[in-house]
Amino acid sequence: MKRVLGTPVSEYLPAFALLILTAIYLATAYNYNPDARAVPAGVAWVMIALLILDLVSRTRTPLGATLMHWLNPAGDAAKTEGAARYPALKQIGAVLWIAGFVAAMVLIGILYAVPLYVFLSLLVRGRRALWVAAAIAAGAGAMIWVLFDLVLQLELYPGVLFGGV
Repeated sequence: MKRVLGTPVSEYLPAFALLILTAIYLATAYNYNPDARAVPAGVAWVMIALLILDLVSRTRTPLGATLMHWLNPAGDAAKTEGAARYPALKQIGAVLWIAGFVAAMVLIGILYAVPLYVFLSLLVRGRRALWVAAAIAAGAGAMIWVLFDLVLQLELYPGVLFGGV
């Protein structure tokens, strides 16, 4: 396999793909008026900085090793040599949980999707008791409502099913 700076090219692909998507997102944000683009552009610039750090930390160079040690000590090459790899189905399952969360946010809105995701994650993936999952999910929902509705007075996206576009 082809290597760049001592690392197989395939290890760069996820971060590089996200970098391209983020650049497209940033370019789209700059088409908005200044008030509307403030948050999307800020998020995109932070994401680009983090992705560059991720790409550099993947290199097998002294700078890459130093960044990996500072930003993710568990990812040090010496520690990952004998580490077990997760099966592909387990990785796909993890991605599907996030995809389900995104779909729930689009369909039912942020205020309902976050507690639902927290509840199901704790119950199914975390194997917590029903009452624990329900209590933590209710707390997360209450925290989001208090923070965004009462404190910041911002309307969260209601979801396609509840009037969002």
